[in-house]
Amino acid sequence: MRQRAVLFDLDNTLVMEDAATFGAVRSTCAVASSRAGANADALYATLPRVAEKLWKGSTALAYADRMGIWWGEGLWGEFRGEASELRALRDFVPDFRLAVWREALAAVEISDEALAAELAETYRMARRARQLVDAEAEPILGALARDHRLALVSNGAPDVQREKLAGTALARYFGAIVISCEVGVGKPDPRIFEIALERIGADADETVMVGDSLARDVAGAHAAGIRAIWIDRHLQPGEKGPAPDARVESLSELPAALAALAPPAASAPGSPAPRPRSARGASRPRASRTKGR
Repeated sequence: MRQRAVLFDLDNTLVMEDAATFGAVRSTCAVASSRAGANADALYATLPRVAEKLWKGSTALAYADRMGIWWGEGLWGEFRGEASELRALRDFVPDFRLAVWREALAAVEISDEALAAELAETYRMARRARQLVDAEAEPILGALARDHRLALVSNGAPDVQREKLAGTALARYFGAIVISCEVGVGKPDPRIFEIALERIGADADETVMVGDSLARDVAGAHAAGIRAIWIDRHLQPGEKGPAPDARVESLSELPAALAALAPPAASAPGSPAPRPRSARGASRPRASRTKGR
């Protein structure tokens, strides 16, 4: 059966989540340097370690991890919504943000509560100011949308992910946008993929998933009976996960990878049924750093 649908991950697949996050951290550290003479490089190196430690130590971690919400979003997201878990995150993040900057400043020998509060707000504004979109994303989505049904399958909080999309021109290409916190399950649970298929009227065997996480995008798609293309952004050395059906390093490689996965259009009468090609044997996956949405 030929491909009729493509599912896409959002973070580090279409929008550059890590680059946007660490760019905002870098600019905020520069503010700390100008205000208090902080060593901006040392603060930049310390901040992610502190943020990850405090995020992982929170009572909201189990839900955040299951839904694919990470500390970079905890430092700026509003987490709007009526779900009790979102309310818990909304209550947690103000103190979390202040504690992250307070402890990171202390690590570079600065004790200044007012500065920590200023930096928490500076980061929040810097991160929300601009979404970094892969320059190839819109041309590729536009081309694929001409003869494929497209859906977005993203882990994360509804308002956070939709704010990211609102800063792009990508939403119009998707027949469905499925976000983990809105449907109650996140990748790699196969149910989130099944929800996306139902919403765009596609079958698993005619669909391909594209994402940057082996553990969430590839494993989840395979659990749902969907083939998966891994976009290897080289962000997470040592990531574990199943072998994808194809591997690319940029979105511009995606059309060729999809064509390689598609079976021939027809077979001669009486010939054996064609087997779909896969790039799996040609290129073993390499580890990548990703937030895993």
